Amino acid sequence: MLSRTLSIPVLLAAAVGAPYVATNTPNVGQLWDTPPNGTTQSGVTPAIKSSSVPPAPPQGPSVPAYSKTTPLEGIRNMSLPEIFRFNLDREWVYRRWARKSTGLADLGLYGIRVPLVSGTQLDDLAGSLTYYFDAVGRLQRISFRGNTGDTTQLVLLLTQTYGLQRQSAPIAGEQLFQLRRGQHVTSELRTRPAPVLRATTPHESFAVEVELQRPGATTPLARKTPTLPTAEPEPSPPATEVAQEDKVIEPEQGDKKKVGKEKWDALFPRSRVPKGQVNSLEKRDRFW
Repeated sequence: MLSRTLSIPVLLAAAVGAPYVATNTPNVGQLWDTPPNGTTQSGVTPAIKSSSVPPAPPQGPSVPAYSKTTPLEGIRNMSLPEIFRFNLDREWVYRRWARKSTGLADLGLYGIRVPLVSGTQLDDLAGSLTYYFDAVGRLQRISFRGNTGDTTQLVLLLTQTYGLQRQSAPIAGEQLFQLRRGQHVTSELRTRPAPVLRATTPHESFAVEVELQRPGATTPLARKTPTLPTAEPEPSPPATEVAQEDKVIEPEQGDKKKVGKEKWDALFPRSRVPKGQVNSLEKRDRFW
């Protein structure tokens, strides 16, 4: 048996330590059941939450428009036959450009204007591209204003595919291709060299204007306001005719008073003026 002196400290230690161990000891059964390396019982590692995960794209009526981000100038490396074709719809345009200008002024047509950079080759186009759709969503006209470094591919496409023909241009250095229906022009291509050709900007060597209508269209293009012709100076008459014409001779300084008096007498003859008024008129330069 333990002595009385040893039993008292042992009892005090048990009274203090037993409750502490009971409240702070981990659940051994739970630790035993937990698989190593932080995996679950099914063997799948739980996903780690991270703030770098991109948010979900916005949802709306045109969800495909948010499927991927496109630059403002549209998808790069677009071929010219892909741009100038008439089997397109408005959704095709909306998906390929991030910014569009809509509702352009044209009676009966709905216009969508987009910035175009088709690529980085010399024959690529850069400028403003407009698609015009009718009331049922059918593409009727394609318009382009911009620049290129080589017009060969564009000319071949519009002449071979849409039948534009070379016309005489009123400006030297300009190329003009048109599609005509009688006296009316239905499609047109104009190219002209830049006023200043720079080796640092070869893609801006030519200015390009395209007005292309659907094949079979009969609506003529709006005519541009012609430049007013410069008035030619009238030819000078021969010297013999000048000699025969009456010449107006300005009176000299000394004869101005005489000429003025003759004009006054012709307007008011002295025979019709009382003598007293005539004397007063003759004395008008005198001081009384």
